[in-house]
Amino acid sequence: MPRCVPIKGIKNTTEFARIVEESPEPVIVTRNGQEVFAAMSIELLDSLRMERARAELYRLIEEAEQASREGRVVDARESNRRTRERYGL
Repeated sequence: MPRCVPIKGIKNTTEFARIVEESPEPVIVTRNGQEVFAAMSIELLDSLRMERARAELYRLIEEAEQASREGRVVDARESNRRTRERYGL
């Protein structure tokens, strides 16, 4: 369950930073009971970025495997030859 902190609670920046750094999830800041924004540690942010990059990589691998199963592939030598021809290399 994410931790919620009222916006008044961020006046003590040292304490707020400690709460964010120690929280395993984003800390939700509220105003009048409504969610306003979330704060998270750099470690958590890096973890989320890595997770997103990994998911994108898996998606691309699946897409490539599907193309291969459907025969939508070109031999590497042929691809190189076409590229050289096209760009005069």
